[in-house]
Amino acid sequence: MKHIILFLLILLPATTGSATTKTITGIAAVVNAEIITTYQLERTLESLLSQQNLTSAPTDAEMMQIRQEVLEQMISDLLLQQRSRELGLRVTEQEIDAAVEDVMVSNNLDRPGLETALEAEGLTLESYREQIRDDILRYRLMAQEVNYRAQVTSAEVRRYFEENIDQFDTMPRLHVSRISFPLPTDRSSDSFARIQEQADKSRQRLVDGDRFDDVFNEVEDLAAGGIMGELVLSDLAAPLQQALEDLSSGDVSVPTEFNQQLHLFIVNERRSGEELAFERARRSIEEQLRREKTETRFAQWQEELRANAYIDRRL
Repeated sequence: MKHIILFLLILLPATTGSATTKTITGIAAVVNAEIITTYQLERTLESLLSQQNLTSAPTDAEMMQIRQEVLEQMISDLLLQQRSRELGLRVTEQEIDAAVEDVMVSNNLDRPGLETALEAEGLTLESYREQIRDDILRYRLMAQEVNYRAQVTSAEVRRYFEENIDQFDTMPRLHVSRISFPLPTDRSSDSFARIQEQADKSRQRLVDGDRFDDVFNEVEDLAAGGIMGELVLSDLAAPLQQALEDLSSGDVSVPTEFNQQLHLFIVNERRSGEELAFERARRSIEEQLRREKTETRFAQWQEELRANAYIDRRL
């Protein structure tokens, strides 16, 4: 059975608060005024192990370590739930319904198919809905307590770019148009000389400021051309690189012979490779830095929650 994509983060299920006398076998931890029972811990541990598809059973030492890690996660989850209640954060049943519907649509499942997929992962629809509730609360809690402290400044984005500039394509870009005159094979012919003369004349008109379209329309019976688009200098053949490398925006190349044609290149715009690379990468850099800041701040915030809480582990 294909694993279902859970709505947000999959938190370890932890039913907290009071429990009936029948299910309480002991207290695993006290977190402020609430308890985590050994029954809840073992049930969570069993659910976790059933999802791991282990090829061999953990040793006693490994089980002890896993149990401690699960308990610490349950403590963290309970602290988040307690803080959510303190702030009055709520998730409605309609919001959970919408989230479940999104999961079914994105996985092409109907309700029975969803329940079958959840069962394969050791979950019921009811427990899954509780996970979704916890996930939404977690994100709302992070937005209120963490995200606003993880803002990324423009200076930080720029500094990251400059410190990691070797990761980015910083070659300059040129937006170029051309007029290309086919050359006869006989270089000594009168037609060869006339084409050279016409290329020089067209170039001078462009240098004098005549519009490209006007110049090209005058020679379109003799030449081909148009907008070449944005070019990376290093991608071009050596003769073309040489013709363009020293040109700035608005400049016109000297007539350049290449592939049996005589070319005039007009640089419509020349842009710094570093600035273009920065523009392209800025959003992804900002997202990366925000994610790193959020993770760091969330870990700090969780430690603050623990430091200000009463936690009594009894295992």
